[in-house]
Amino acid sequence: MTLSRSERIDLLLTRPHRQEREPSPREELHSVSQIEQTVVDAAIALLGPGQKFALLWSMQVGENTVAGVQVKKRDGTVTNLVLPVEVLEYFTDHKRLSYDPVAGAWLSAEIFIAGPTRYKATFSTGAVPDWMPEFSAEDLRAEFAAFPRADGEIPDWAKAQLDWSDRKTG
Repeated sequence: MTLSRSERIDLLLTRPHRQEREPSPREELHSVSQIEQTVVDAAIALLGPGQKFALLWSMQVGENTVAGVQVKKRDGTVTNLVLPVEVLEYFTDHKRLSYDPVAGAWLSAEIFIAGPTRYKATFSTGAVPDWMPEFSAEDLRAEFAAFPRADGEIPDWAKAQLDWSDRKTG
């Protein structure tokens, strides 16, 4: 017997639904190495068969905070996956814990994952790859207010963006 589209939708709607549970509290981690391993484990949990490589990334500039996973399959295709919210929160914790008053906090993170213990993490205080989402001069101002750094540690591109923005609005 073949059901029509509306019958299939009705059948799905009348199925008993599992009762939604409150999400369990996020485990508090106290070191950047614990956080890195936790976010790698979370990314690996999203992978399916035939997926051999993943790039876990995050960009955090001021209030503009995003993250994702790009997965490369054995056939060469690339898929983008959405991370659970707690992974983004762990990245925020990592940024806070790794903050250095001279160098500042990282702006972008890339973790190349080849396996549970085979990964390479790069956290950049001076660059945001072009392929990551854009951010505004206001985001930069908020970043440097929240995570101050020595003047010599502010990247030239950030100074230029802030200077251009000040001229435009001034």
